[in-house]
Amino acid sequence: MPLIVCLEQRTLTLTGDDGQRMEIVLDQGGRHRIVAPDAATVGEVVAALEACPGVSVLPANGGLLGSMTVAENFALALRYGTDPRDDAAGDWQHALQIALEQCGLPPERIASIGRERPLALERTERWLIGFVRYLLRPPELLVLDRVFGGLSRRQAETVIALEAVYHDFHPFRPTLFVDIDSHELPAVPDCMNRLELEALPLTAASTIH
Repeated sequence: MPLIVCLEQRTLTLTGDDGQRMEIVLDQGGRHRIVAPDAATVGEVVAALEACPGVSVLPANGGLLGSMTVAENFALALRYGTDPRDDAAGDWQHALQIALEQCGLPPERIASIGRERPLALERTERWLIGFVRYLLRPPELLVLDRVFGGLSRRQAETVIALEAVYHDFHPFRPTLFVDIDSHELPAVPDCMNRLELEALPLTAASTIH
């Protein structure tokens, strides 16, 4: 039986093939975690989650469009769905400046990074830029897809600290870490739920009520 993701009455319920369940109440914030045995299983989990309305996935590479500069990526993401006649729509650049500062980028890097293309950035910077997009336009549930893979312990600690900034900005928006099982997998502080999965079939199912 595949992983089943069911969204009903503002609660996301995930059920594994062994009957394990995880419930994420979308208005209560907090951190949650799914640990899978391999990349194929993670892919099935992420695909099922991504099919649910209000769920956004942040991959380890930041999910940026490589053909655009960083500034163009931000403009596309932060202007999407806004009315240009709305005075608040023009405030995104100021909000972006504050968010980048909160995430620890020095002023000189903030001034230069917008002109660069994502592929020219280090992986941690690509992820940071993708993260800041969701910091400014938070989804109902933010899924962090294999964020720790290939990182040093210090880099992983930086990611955990940045994720804490997200909860400072949006205390009622939950996050879900989806990771591959590893002895070196960092702990997620104050994790409310943890679901450990066995290998899944090739097809995951998502149901929305």
